[in-house]
Amino acid sequence: MTAVVTDKNDDRVPTRIEAGIKVKGAARFAAEIPIQGVMHAALVQAPLASARIRHIDASKARAQPGVVSVITHEAMPRLNQGAFLALLREPRVHFAGQPVAVVVAETATHARRAVALINVDYEALPAITSVTQGSSEAFAPKVAGRTSTDSRRGEPEGAMAAAEVTIEKRYTTPTHNHLALEPQCVIAVWDRDGAGVTVHTGSQAVFAHRKAIADGFGLSVGRVRVVSKYLGGGFGSKGSAWLPCLMLGIAAARHVGRPVKLELTRAQMFTLVGRRQETIQTLKLGAMRDGRLVAMTHDTVAQTSSFADYADPVATPTRVLYACPNVATSHRLVRVNAPQPNPMRAPGEGPGSFALESALDELAHVLKMDPLALRLRNYAERDQHVDLPWSSNGLRDCCRVGAQSFGWARRPIAIGTMRDGHHVLGWGMAAACYPVYRMASEAVVRIEANGTVRVRCGTQDMGSGTYTVLAQLAAEALGVPVDGIDVELGDTALPEGPYSGGSMATASFTPAVEAAAGRVRQRLIDLVIEDGESPLHGLSADQLVLSDGYIRAGTGNAAERLADVVARRAPDGIEAFADAAPDAAPRYSSYGYGAIFAEVRVDVDLGEVRVVRLTAAYAAGRILNRRLARSQFIGGIVGGIGMALHETTIMDERLGRIVNDNLADYLIPVHADMPAFDIHMIDEDDPHLAGGIKGIGMLGTVGTAAAIANAVFHATGRRIRDLPIRLEHCL
Repeated sequence: MTAVVTDKNDDRVPTRIEAGIKVKGAARFAAEIPIQGVMHAALVQAPLASARIRHIDASKARAQPGVVSVITHEAMPRLNQGAFLALLREPRVHFAGQPVAVVVAETATHARRAVALINVDYEALPAITSVTQGSSEAFAPKVAGRTSTDSRRGEPEGAMAAAEVTIEKRYTTPTHNHLALEPQCVIAVWDRDGAGVTVHTGSQAVFAHRKAIADGFGLSVGRVRVVSKYLGGGFGSKGSAWLPCLMLGIAAARHVGRPVKLELTRAQMFTLVGRRQETIQTLKLGAMRDGRLVAMTHDTVAQTSSFADYADPVATPTRVLYACPNVATSHRLVRVNAPQPNPMRAPGEGPGSFALESALDELAHVLKMDPLALRLRNYAERDQHVDLPWSSNGLRDCCRVGAQSFGWARRPIAIGTMRDGHHVLGWGMAAACYPVYRMASEAVVRIEANGTVRVRCGTQDMGSGTYTVLAQLAAEALGVPVDGIDVELGDTALPEGPYSGGSMATASFTPAVEAAAGRVRQRLIDLVIEDGESPLHGLSADQLVLSDGYIRAGTGNAAERLADVVARRAPDGIEAFADAAPDAAPRYSSYGYGAIFAEVRVDVDLGEVRVVRLTAAYAAGRILNRRLARSQFIGGIVGGIGMALHETTIMDERLGRIVNDNLADYLIPVHADMPAFDIHMIDEDDPHLAGGIKGIGMLGTVGTAAAIANAVFHATGRRIRDLPIRLEHCL
């Protein structure tokens, strides 16, 4: 592997091609799609955490001007749906905020007014409102994310007993909420015959949503079209967790026989679009005096809803990040009368890395060993969890580059010795890893007779730059400017593309787009070689270069515009289709890696923690666009700062209701909380991955919270194992 450090933007790297229309307000998001005759839906939500509905009196609401219908469980169509989609299917309340009726009216104002007039008679039932209340009923889920629920290698118990040093600690992470800039919205338009539907919605997975809608309403997938051209963020909230309310909007449109728009409020996003689950993690490490790990156990108990199962893969980093012959991990769930959890940026690896990387820091302190040296001492030469070699592993390079840029060698081992007035400074670090996921993808690349190049792929752009990357891939293959590329995405009428989640989208579509563009390129070369009228006639393919919209001879001045070639030899244009899929049985284990170094300032009088600077180095395979990649890494790190210092969803356990369901009380990091960012990218050449792409969206969040918590310990001597870190923790 050759490491090339890149930490500055290059003016030659393309910027977002859709930025202009977004700034001008010309990019239409789901709620802005103009649909003639659209009606508006609003939700009636239960105030209780667990209840049975005795009766719903909607007579006053139905009598209001503009109200067209009130749909309850009694009138809701019997959809073919799973436990995730239990809403409005039965007279049962599973969590406070659950929809129990849908009002459809001519305007949004009419709908909201009618909601206030609906009277629901509830029979309150016993509720479990916290993980600790239901811990005696913990159970093993079928899977944890995409991984096995439990794992075991070696003999952890015996190795732990023989270890020279052991630590056993408990770490907790709270519930976090999805709060993307754009609230969820659906506009459903049924065909006149009722046998098909077009759905405009913010979706991280238009093809998965198409299938779920088709299955739910008993339609063929060909009669369902899902369109999602622009998303104002998602982070997991516009995937499966959005399905229940998405289905309600579609069902309401079918019920009234008119197009219907259902747009959630900010407060409803706290209960209806998924959340990061609360975790209680027990981590035990056994090591020798030289720092060599001999045993690790990592056990997690987490919250799921009363009506469906979901478990984050919290222990994934413990299974793979470090060399250790004896490892056991487990995941258990507790049913709570609370909203359904689902993946949220760095699902599993984010909370899991906080526990693991905090525990490594604790072990280093006990051993009086440099935390970075401890991690390098336990570098894993292969993936011991699945017993496969790495496709590439850049962790050492990340540690080296990050430490050098941060100045880690100057870090004193002693606690609380760096001071600046009434502030004490601390330095902490953590390692990061995130698995490489890929899924099948299709793409079409076409060049028109006028030279315009079109890329068509049904994936979606969450705002991370997918439009730009799709254009860039085709532009590089065909030697045309990026601004000469038209990109079509976010529509199930297009070739099938991947989800936007699990850092897999770019890794999945890149091989397909490059293959399709390569076929168009080869066809262009064949045309000029065969064409007696071309100045390039008779040359071999390896003598030709495509650049700046021309096909040129590698030596000499012979050249021809691509548009002229296509207009003369292929007036109907040249089009190529390609698909790509991951290996069914991979021979290598693939992960992205990172090392994060944090400096904090703690006010000794107030306990206030400020992150002063963050240096991070990442090895994530081939970096296609450094501008966009840097932005993604910073975005992930900001999420990690929020995890460390700000975000927590507060539940009133007596009532089972969320207390801070607004952006005034649910704290998130803001501009004033931002440190100086020093980002480095290790450009890996990974020959074992198609396209060489590993994915970066999740990696920035992993390890960041631990690095900050470790820095707080270095500053104050206070080991904080419960997130978020508050003022009172540091006083």
